[in-house]
Amino acid sequence: MSDPTLGAAASPVAAEPPDPTAVTPRLLVVDADDRTRESIVGLLRIRHRFDVVGSAGHAAAAVALLREHRPDVVIVDPRLPELPDGIALIRRIRAIAPGARILALGWSPDLEQDTRAAGADGFLRKTFRPGQLQAAVLAVAPETP
Repeated sequence: MSDPTLGAAASPVAAEPPDPTAVTPRLLVVDADDRTRESIVGLLRIRHRFDVVGSAGHAAAAVALLREHRPDVVIVDPRLPELPDGIALIRRIRAIAPGARILALGWSPDLEQDTRAAGADGFLRKTFRPGQLQAAVLAVAPETP
């Protein structure tokens, strides 16, 4: 028997289950910083709106995962330590997977112009809030039928 003095607050609220018919964008996350990369992956997996198919901390692993999983969207901080010109990774992603959409991440607004010139479809400053990350991914993600 329920206690009427507790009101509606006593009723548990179940999270909505993911829609099994919905098409979720497949994502690859590339960032040299392990904590940042893991945080981004965690944020993107909340509510099952996205399917994170892989994450990498350096260019070689990113390229291997790109070829293996063919993600819809690649989220990349192009400043990777092993690359003198991280923008080259965006060009390489574009050459390997021309249909993939690229969301570049970075601290500097100057980086936005460079990443877009290299082929990125969007740019998000790393000072983003969780909702801004999700919105940016959806903005660059390919349209679903």
